[in-house]
Amino acid sequence: MKYDSSIKATFEKVALGVLRILGYEFVEIRPISQEMQVGKLVADFLAIVKLKDGTELILHIEFQAKNDPDMPKRMLGYFYVVISKHNLPVKQIVIYLGKDELKMSNRIEMRTDGTSILYEYEIIDLKKVEADKFLESDNPDVYLLGILGRTDNISEVIRNIISRLRQSFEKREISKHDMLEYINRLGVFAELRDIREDLRKEVEKAVIDIDITKTWLYQEGKQKGLEEGIQKGRKEGLKEALLFAIRIKFGKISRSIKKEIIHIDDVDKLRLLKKEVIKARTLKEFEKKIKSVNHSS
Repeated sequence: MKYDSSIKATFEKVALGVLRILGYEFVEIRPISQEMQVGKLVADFLAIVKLKDGTELILHIEFQAKNDPDMPKRMLGYFYVVISKHNLPVKQIVIYLGKDELKMSNRIEMRTDGTSILYEYEIIDLKKVEADKFLESDNPDVYLLGILGRTDNISEVIRNIISRLRQSFEKREISKHDMLEYINRLGVFAELRDIREDLRKEVEKAVIDIDITKTWLYQEGKQKGLEEGIQKGRKEGLKEALLFAIRIKFGKISRSIKKEIIHIDDVDKLRLLKKEVIKARTLKEFEKKIKSVNHSS
């Protein structure tokens, strides 16, 4: 999914710090570089972690943007592969990033004659973690996650993040390349919460000396312009086809009808009128229909 590379890039850099914010007291974390695959699934994050008492275990984390009723089965599949490859205890966590209410189960319990299983893992709903906990960090890779946390004022959180990024950029603590990467990453996170417009406003307010054409702001605007252009071309083509069909069927076209058609901006209405041209027996009958369609809501 679109968010995968952004959330993984963030987490891999600052896993220990983020896990402490989430309440886990690991003193050391060593990511396992090789990919762990279960069928077509590849684990999001896998590492060996050490506790305060020196105990080591395997930490497996999955990031999930949508509720998946099959999540317990997926996690159990991962568990089997991990426990088979590593002679260590396993801790599994699903970090839920979605805006919808968390509805996924975190367990499988099954009992039949002679066979039983009870399997559980942890789920953390990131939107229930206080945004301020992430904002307390001085590391952009950590405080960017504040946009996914709980807050009563998302605009204030975004302003805080953008302001700090700008200050770091002006102090040359981060490069233009870093700045572009962080802004684009924020765009992906904001999409998970449907707050891209809030982010857009704050980014545009902040005067930052970077090439805006390389950010999601420009790419999104470029795509929107392209779509609008295609839509406009489709409408003009339909209008021309409709006017041509009227002339062919009725041998003429009045100024009033032409004016009505030119002022139609709804593609569905234009398509409907193309069908009505075929049905109409007279130009007058079609003129009544076009006025009815053009003035309907």
